[in-house]
Amino acid sequence: MSVTRRLIILAVLALLIAANFWGPLRVRRLFIELRPEPIFHLGRYTVSNTLLSSWLAMIALVVLAYLGSRRLVDRPAARSLQNIVESVFEALYDFLQNFAGDKTRLFFPVVGTLFLYVLASNWIGLLPGFGSVGLWVEEEGERLFYPLLRGASTDLNMTLALAICAVLSLQVYGMRAMGWRRYLLRFVAVKRPVAFVRSVFSGHPQFGLLLGGFLDLFVGLLDIFEELTKVISFAFRLFGNMFGGEVLLAVIAFLMPFVVSVPFLALELFGGFIQALIFSTLTTAFLARATSPHVGEEDAEASQPAASDLAAAQPAAP
Repeated sequence: MSVTRRLIILAVLALLIAANFWGPLRVRRLFIELRPEPIFHLGRYTVSNTLLSSWLAMIALVVLAYLGSRRLVDRPAARSLQNIVESVFEALYDFLQNFAGDKTRLFFPVVGTLFLYVLASNWIGLLPGFGSVGLWVEEEGERLFYPLLRGASTDLNMTLALAICAVLSLQVYGMRAMGWRRYLLRFVAVKRPVAFVRSVFSGHPQFGLLLGGFLDLFVGLLDIFEELTKVISFAFRLFGNMFGGEVLLAVIAFLMPFVVSVPFLALELFGGFIQALIFSTLTTAFLARATSPHVGEEDAEASQPAASDLAAAQPAAP
């Protein structure tokens, strides 16, 4: 790089830093709102700026999938889009294999979709124009600025919908792997209460079964509560981190709008990737747990002798 070019770059940086303290370029008022701002209406439905951003994220993923798979070859070039996409999928698959093992291939369509969508939603909200281009609206005699686009992950409705989809996928995979009856018995254990009722009718009541039945029902209620808390945990973790990052960028841009915001923007890029990775990793771990029997069930199955062993143990007929 020539000396002249370096001097020009340093002069531009110096002017940008000086512009932080120049009144006309400073934002006079910073207004942060938790709820997404409405942009227009489709019949009785309201389209918010976060919903527009989610649509853009989906369109970007569809375009990326089309461009990366329209000319598939066995040995793509090192810098081709197909090679980049395949490298991302392979890295994610290998990472999730540490949590799911042989079941990774079964879970990957759901987990990979969640990862890509959350990552696209997080990163697309950092593009220029998000939060800064919008509409001025008169509301209750006050002139308010509504940004046209806002990060989709900063909307609790979107993160809650993703959390519900992730938790519902746990139930579907669990019922598919273990059978719906066996899977539901995790939450409503009725084996011991039924055995107690039978013992009462047989004239030899076993109150130990009754106590064990109450304990099983209590544990089942805890499992149901755990499934509900997963929705809250998924939704608020993603929402809190991304909304907090958006507020941080807004405050830094308000205090010193030029140059100083760049390191924080890089930090949010990394944070958006980490949040997408955490969301997909937790989903994979919960899926592996939902499709595996409890420790007690494994012990019960292991303690039951095989039919051949039982036959061998029986004495031979005279």
